[in-house]
Amino acid sequence: MARLLLLLAIVVVVALLVRRLVTTLRNPRTTEPPAGKPSENPEAKLVRCVECGAFVPKGDTVPVDNGFRCGAGCLPR
Repeated sequence: MARLLLLLAIVVVVALLVRRLVTTLRNPRTTEPPAGKPSENPEAKLVRCVECGAFVPKGDTVPVDNGFRCGAGCLPR
């Protein structure tokens, strides 16, 4: 009985490995990193507002002499 269970376990493991191999060959993963990764897009990098200290995406800020300011609330009036 123990030999039968061991044989069954081996067959199941081999079947799962073959299934994974076939799936991988049908749908190969690309080596490109995901497009939404923040480190690749400089506009998505968070910077600190020099006026209020909030972290804001760099694309939404206004550059000033000593850093960045929030695009809406911290601009000088």
